[in-house]
Amino acid sequence: MIRKVRLEDLEEIMNIERESFPVPWEYSIFFNICIASGKSSLRESRCIFMDVIEKESSIIGYAVWEINSRKREGHILNLAIKSTERKKGQGRLLLSHILNHLRVNNVRACRLEVREHNLPARQLYESSGFKESSKVPSYYFDEDAIIYTLHL
Repeated sequence: MIRKVRLEDLEEIMNIERESFPVPWEYSIFFNICIASGKSSLRESRCIFMDVIEKESSIIGYAVWEINSRKREGHILNLAIKSTERKKGQGRLLLSHILNHLRVNNVRACRLEVREHNLPARQLYESSGFKESSKVPSYYFDEDAIIYTLHL
């Protein structure tokens, strides 16, 4: 089940974040999104969203994305699935959920960054229609980023 994030999800989210990324996001970032119930306005035309996917009452993944309504663009900021739940279609389900949300909100394009050597993530995005659009050297300090774009 996919639903809006709640403050009580924070510990499980941080555990998934730490096991998923060499440089995890700070607790305060997730805390601020959680206390806003998964929807936080940045400026008048920009808003961040966060949803979680749960299985048997446990959080097994989450996604954070942004919509710039003025530019009609989406930006996937963070998507992670608990290591024991990977390769079971949960990431694809969460990605599809985000893309549907973007389409409903009249977003025309979506972009994201991914570590160059994160082949499972790159395969997921490519199989979902994303196209490699550029490369940013040392984006992650220790690794280049591949920028993907999808026209909706």
